[in-house]
Amino acid sequence: MSKIILDDPLASQIRQEAKAQGIEIEKYLESVIKHYRFHTQRTIVAAEAEWWAQQPAGEKTSYLGEFVAIHQHAVIDHDPDEDVLRKRIRAKYGKTAILLTPAEGSRHYQIVSTHITR
Repeated sequence: MSKIILDDPLASQIRQEAKAQGIEIEKYLESVIKHYRFHTQRTIVAAEAEWWAQQPAGEKTSYLGEFVAIHQHAVIDHDPDEDVLRKRIRAKYGKTAILLTPAEGSRHYQIVSTHITR
């Protein structure tokens, strides 16, 4: 186990929040980091979607009938099968936030979570 040393008032705030939620400090920090990462990824994907929406129609026509993967304002891959594209992107980029969207038309979003709340 690694140790991270935090000075007050941050350390006190973390202890208070964890105590208020009735969880261990490590679990509290883990949840905060996961939340922050999720929020950051959503922001990145939204910016990529905005960039793609602003691209000229001519740019998109070469991908008609396909899904595109957008990363850092560039098409990094494309495929007519979204699942095949997703697997290829995950194998290459891991958990990096990358937009997968139909090349043209509107996108319907489905958020899937493996987190179970009680």
